[in-house]
Amino acid sequence: MRWLGAKTDGGQIVAFVAWQHLAGEGGIDIARVCVDPAWFRRGLASRLLGRLLADSAPTGHVLVSTGADNLPAIALYERHGFSRVGTTEPAPNLRMAQFQLTRRHTGSAA
Repeated sequence: MRWLGAKTDGGQIVAFVAWQHLAGEGGIDIARVCVDPAWFRRGLASRLLGRLLADSAPTGHVLVSTGADNLPAIALYERHGFSRVGTTEPAPNLRMAQFQLTRRHTGSAA
């Protein structure tokens, strides 16, 4: 698992994203995007996700899941180009929405 975080000048972690590379697929699976509630609505999740996508997943699939009723998270992923690919219920009354972003290499033609 790899981590990217945001911290205060005093060293307090206020947000992070955790992910792992997908074996053999050239993509990543985002496991967590977390922001300290005191730091909500400051763009931290969006900036961390943008940095992750630019630096660690310039091509390939990017997968992420969130609670199916978590509207702020759903809006975040959709703003970053993710498409909803399904909804599951891994436990009674726990509905999870799955999202995927597919990025292809756009090398220049010679």
